[in-house]
Amino acid sequence: MNAFEKIKRSWWVIFSVLIVLNGLGFIYIGFLHKNKNWVIEGIIYEIPWLFGIILSDFDPILDVYVAISMVLLLVSIVRSVWVAIKLADVYDNEDKYAIQSTQLNNSNVTKDNKEFPTTIACCSCVILIFISYALLALI
Repeated sequence: MNAFEKIKRSWWVIFSVLIVLNGLGFIYIGFLHKNKNWVIEGIIYEIPWLFGIILSDFDPILDVYVAISMVLLLVSIVRSVWVAIKLADVYDNEDKYAIQSTQLNNSNVTKDNKEFPTTIACCSCVILIFISYALLALI
């Protein structure tokens, strides 16, 4: 995978730099890759901002939430760059470890087995079993 494709797949890292939206990138990538831990991590990055907006009237509590939010902002920036680098490695190895579909060619199996017709043999066995049960029922 070339560098442009890696950058295109890691556009979600931009959210980690935005002040109020720093958890949305993890929520997006968590839903994209079906990883609940990333979704929870994104929600944790968003909770202090939401409480800060709700409690904006209380000055002493607001300072605490802003401080916690700024620390989590720095953590989310570092963590999102780290996850983007790890995902780039996963995307590089995606083709290497992809499950290849295999098709079974059964067309030559019937062509090779021309000595003994299987349909006649199956029908003969079913008829023979039916006749033997009928004879046993009469006795």
